[in-house]
Amino acid sequence: MPLIQKRNYLKNQVSLALGIEKGSLIDFETTGLLKDKEHEIVGFGYIVANRLIILGRRSKEKGPYYSEIRRVIKKLPKPFYAYNVGFERGILGIELGISSETSRFIDLQTPWRSEADAKGLKWPKLDELIPEQEEHFEGIRIGGKDIPGLWKAYLSSDSENLLRMIMQHNLADLLRETILLLLHPEIAREEK
Repeated sequence: MPLIQKRNYLKNQVSLALGIEKGSLIDFETTGLLKDKEHEIVGFGYIVANRLIILGRRSKEKGPYYSEIRRVIKKLPKPFYAYNVGFERGILGIELGISSETSRFIDLQTPWRSEADAKGLKWPKLDELIPEQEEHFEGIRIGGKDIPGLWKAYLSSDSENLLRMIMQHNLADLLRETILLLLHPEIAREEK
């Protein structure tokens, strides 16, 4: 994955063989959940048309990185697709100060959440619906729960390999979310 090094972030851009017809698919990697005391953004990825872009935060100071994310978000075509939209919308508001209208988001979790509710089951996590390939090849599997520890390790070591692991997880999430959108194209027609 060829990386472009900027002062406050690393950037990876990939052209995909498939793409998002309308809008943007977004995904944040953070140091915690909204219910946690801390939930700083350390990774931000998005897909527009057939371009997948990941911005991995390099700086301890969040301000310059957040400014870049705000600049990007303002230019992204709407609607925003995400898995568990409440989290992405919350991070936009709390961490970036960007208010968002409900109609500008489409939740990729909707078909599975409805099915789980009907069966009295817990809502499925993304990796429960589509596991990462490392599970099958006995490789290192980075889950969302690993991101805070990887970020702390990165801050104390400045090892860009740790930052690349966060970015690789962000990329995997975006690809899996794209598969969900392809499996349920009716989600894209839900925009009001």
